[in-house]
Amino acid sequence: MTLPDGIQRLFYRHHPERLDTDRHAAIIIPTVLADGSLADWDWLFDVYGRGTLREWIAQPGHAMELPPPMERFWTLVLLGTPHETPRWAGGNARRAVPPSALPEWFPGEWR
Repeated sequence: MTLPDGIQRLFYRHHPERLDTDRHAAIIIPTVLADGSLADWDWLFDVYGRGTLREWIAQPGHAMELPPPMERFWTLVLLGTPHETPRWAGGNARRAVPPSALPEWFPGEWR
């Protein structure tokens, strides 16, 4: 299934007319959860269902793809308990660095 016109505005970094809800769920789900409106979220739940979205956000690292406020909101809504990314992770799974990996000169409050 292709994206409806109303959702395509969220995918300005992609060719939204080429995105398919089955093949590109890994792009569509976090984008709509992070940047969508209420109507966009309704569409997302209609297409994927609450169970699929719950499974997606429960996977390690997936919640961390969202901005911290949205991560907290969606983990609370879908999992029943808010998940907060540690401060040092910056809310982005690709940049998550454990404090023990930081060099000695790095400021202590970030350790």
